[in-house]
Amino acid sequence: MEIVKDILRVEEQKGYERIESLMETEIYLSQSKPEIDNILWTDGKIEILSTKIVQGKVLINGLAKLKVVYKSNEEELNIYAVETNNDFKEEIEIEGITESMAVEVKTNLEYIEHELLDERKISLNALINLWARVEETNSVEIIKEVVEKPDLQVLKEKVKYNDILGREESYALIKEAFEVNDDQPPIDEILKIDMYPHEKELSISADRLILSGILECSIIYFGGNKLNSINRGIPFTHFIETENIEYDSKCKLNMEVENGEYEIRENLEGDLRILDVEAKIKIVPKLYRQEEKEVIIDAYSIKEKVDLQTEEIKIMENIKDIVNKEDISKEITGENFKEIYAIEADPRVIDNQYVEDKIVIEGILALNIYYLNEINDEISTFKEEVPFKTYVTTEDLGNDAIINTETSLESLKHNLKDNVLYIDAIVKNNIFIDRERKINIINDIEENGEIIDKKDRPSIIVYIIQKDDTLWDIAKRYNTTVDEIIESNDIISPPNLMPGEKIIIEKKVDIDF
Repeated sequence: MEIVKDILRVEEQKGYERIESLMETEIYLSQSKPEIDNILWTDGKIEILSTKIVQGKVLINGLAKLKVVYKSNEEELNIYAVETNNDFKEEIEIEGITESMAVEVKTNLEYIEHELLDERKISLNALINLWARVEETNSVEIIKEVVEKPDLQVLKEKVKYNDILGREESYALIKEAFEVNDDQPPIDEILKIDMYPHEKELSISADRLILSGILECSIIYFGGNKLNSINRGIPFTHFIETENIEYDSKCKLNMEVENGEYEIRENLEGDLRILDVEAKIKIVPKLYRQEEKEVIIDAYSIKEKVDLQTEEIKIMENIKDIVNKEDISKEITGENFKEIYAIEADPRVIDNQYVEDKIVIEGILALNIYYLNEINDEISTFKEEVPFKTYVTTEDLGNDAIINTETSLESLKHNLKDNVLYIDAIVKNNIFIDRERKINIINDIEENGEIIDKKDRPSIIVYIIQKDDTLWDIAKRYNTTVDEIIESNDIISPPNLMPGEKIIIEKKVDIDF
């Protein structure tokens, strides 16, 4: 008997947890800044500096960059921004995780509350959401085939899974300089700059990933005694060198701006109109190939007894991945919009579930609108949550399907007409459908030399089918084969056995001369 073995690389999600972290800090104005008359808005960004797994915990080091934009008490309208950077450390407990596993951490800033303590002192409370997902990739030795043993019967089961090829981090450094249009005033101070990248196209060559993307830049600045806005999309191409890549590889891509900087420069006329933007984008591609293999889950011989070595493994079986895009439109009235400076949009998935033949994704598009009020000419902010529900039709997935959806903003457009703000957004949903299975596999078969004696058995056994019986179980019990039972009973549909039905099992004795 010759055993042919193979390696099954399977991925298992070890845990997924979310915590909240409350940060309290204060900002004191420097002597170069005038005193505060009114706070216009607050915003911020969370950067994850490092993550590490230690003794069942995900240790997170991060940086919260918080900004306050205010109107001064000077006679002439002047608007300023002050910032503070605060380090934080958090722990997320996930039972059973170890240092060798892969961890992914995501964040969002839920809200920032502010209180003006006096003309030069501001109190800030920020609520940060942190999610940690831990996965482990294991190599399991399986028996692929048994040759030169015709009397050995094997039961195989197909397993569909993601074969993980790599998870290497990469960084893209994007630099761009652009000049403020002539119909806008020069820059006195940058009050707000948001950068978010999104993927346009991803292609695979012999030894690299080729990513084409857009870095969307939304800028609010003070100049010409008023607020002004700039929106620019910076195209970029990034090459990611990688090993083990194959032509049919798939890629799940995560991108985020890890660090964004800017500098204001003078143009040839001496006006502050040129903005140098530099962004460092963290890119984490998860390369995988969808594989389907047969594994031996049971075996027996019709002539001699064999010893089986079994192992239970857990497999995150991939059913399919779906990319869905949802158009979200919203009309906002009654807010006295005179001019829109900028709109932030943050899509979030609230719930996803499988109902009948559809995947139902429920989420919200959180909007933060910066605008000039038509009634009092005051600079204001307006928050709105736009609910959305997406239906994706698919085949029967079963009740044990695990659905994970990651959403991102593909594009955002707005138009203000007759005091009605029209917002059109495209949200991209990456839907990952998996099923966790526990399978008892055979990883070793040994002949023990003990021959099965069938001489004293009846020539014909009449067996009554019991509930949950399979032909494999019956054939194994009586040391025959599934094909022989089918042939003796003219069974048309082997998977559909009816309890109470009678079948004949014939004894066959090998005679050696």
